[in-house]
Amino acid sequence: MDYRPAYPSLSDRMTSYWERGVRIATRFAIAFGLSTLTAIGIGFAVTDNVLAQIFVTILAAFALWIPFVIGVTRFEAWRNARRHRKGLAAMPIAQRANPEFEQNWQRLVALAPAQRERLAAIKSSIDRSRLALGKTELDPDAHDLCILIDRRLPELVRHELEDLPPDDAGRRQRVGELVDLVEQFARHCGRQRDGLSSGSAREAAILRRRFEARLADHRDDL
Repeated sequence: MDYRPAYPSLSDRMTSYWERGVRIATRFAIAFGLSTLTAIGIGFAVTDNVLAQIFVTILAAFALWIPFVIGVTRFEAWRNARRHRKGLAAMPIAQRANPEFEQNWQRLVALAPAQRERLAAIKSSIDRSRLALGKTELDPDAHDLCILIDRRLPELVRHELEDLPPDDAGRRQRVGELVDLVEQFARHCGRQRDGLSSGSAREAAILRRRFEARLADHRDDL
């Protein structure tokens, strides 16, 4: 059974919306620049009259804007997929045993005995997702999740357990936050595993930022 995780914070959602808005605005700006340059060439080619050239240029620029937006978006998707395929060719996604992570997970269970069943469900869900996603060849999203499961998640759990606050209340809060984050990650992996990919890229970006932010906090403390 997969438990329902905590939702992303308002700050995470706003950051995600802002980054998405910037990407969309950039695509429209690039497309408008390309359509304008193309329209100028069309204006010079079809008429010698200055006023007619201006009119044709403006008309053609706006007429070509949306097709160029579509073209820029598809080119960006193709470039990202090509970049991921190169990474896949250089880095297999076969799962490797990680005894240290298993030990740290048992430490986490010992620190939160009331969450034992919840943590067992989370671990089982992550293991099933890793097994299924590892068989998905040339899938950039699956590859990214395998890297997070194999490397970043064990690193995060290890650092979190090494840097627990000395007081009981602080430890309970930190462990609770870690369990919520890992549960949300397991939920996302489960949706990707089951092919329910609606909003997956945005949620994956949020989770990756939260992982990196918590890891950065630990590095700053070193």
